[in-house]
Amino acid sequence: MMTWLSLALAVSIVRTATAQSPPCATDEYLNTTTNTCLCNLTMYNSSVLPPDPIVQCLSGQMKVKVSKCQLGKSRYDSANLHLLDPSCTGARVADSASPAQVVVSTATSSSQCGNKLTFNSTHMFYSNNLTIPAKVDTSGLIARNNVTYAFFCSYPLNIPISLATTLNVTMGPIDIPLPGGAGAVMVFMVAYTDSSFTIPYTDATMTVNVQDPLYVSVSIPDLDATRFSVLVTRLYATGTSDPNAAQSYDIITNKCPSAQLGDLLTIVKNGKDTEARFKIDTFQIMGTDSLYLHALVEICTSNPCNQTCGSSS
Repeated sequence: MMTWLSLALAVSIVRTATAQSPPCATDEYLNTTTNTCLCNLTMYNSSVLPPDPIVQCLSGQMKVKVSKCQLGKSRYDSANLHLLDPSCTGARVADSASPAQVVVSTATSSSQCGNKLTFNSTHMFYSNNLTIPAKVDTSGLIARNNVTYAFFCSYPLNIPISLATTLNVTMGPIDIPLPGGAGAVMVFMVAYTDSSFTIPYTDATMTVNVQDPLYVSVSIPDLDATRFSVLVTRLYATGTSDPNAAQSYDIITNKCPSAQLGDLLTIVKNGKDTEARFKIDTFQIMGTDSLYLHALVEICTSNPCNQTCGSSS
């Protein structure tokens, strides 16, 4: 009995070690001696230049991807890719369904990885350089020059967003595409039941009575709070989910409470950081019991925003 138990334990250990083998990409094979994935270079042709990187502009993050195995075939050092800040290096990303990649990531912040920030009247631009060094072979031979790619991601400064609700509030992110698909900014518009903005409306609490206080938040959490702030320049209501409905009712116009419904609004904060907050005394539109809120959001290039509204805002 003791021998059988020892054998069973040994088998279990072997199976565990096998299960822990790293996943190899479609252009890699497993070296069973070292238990590591190596590139199958026979799948690639040698090239003087490295493969073109792919730039991904995400909300709060930029990524640059390069084919790991093609870099090796082309005599480049896939282990030492880096941005302007040499400490921002690449990492192998692989799964069993796609080729291996080297991915270099940085947050969209001017204090990260040597990023440079510029902007015009409509967009902000984060730029950086990706350096791909030449490979030094075992004999000390260097057959390539180092290569540097300049890349950037652009993000909009003026963003439309809607809160679709019957006060039936739809909560969640809205992905806003840029012209040409350069990038997107994730904007959240959420309605809360309490003045501390901690209890959001749910399906169980979707009914709101006229004069009930409604607490609305508009935020861009991925925004660099040291450089930018969020300003709601227009907040308005419609009786349908279409933000371009022929009939609309302004709550905020040109950053300030409107003459139409401004007396039902309290601006908690607007243009001071990455979140704007409002308290609205709920109202009803004649002929419907549905109420939809929409907003126009501006990303200010100053923090706080430069506002021309009176002291009440």
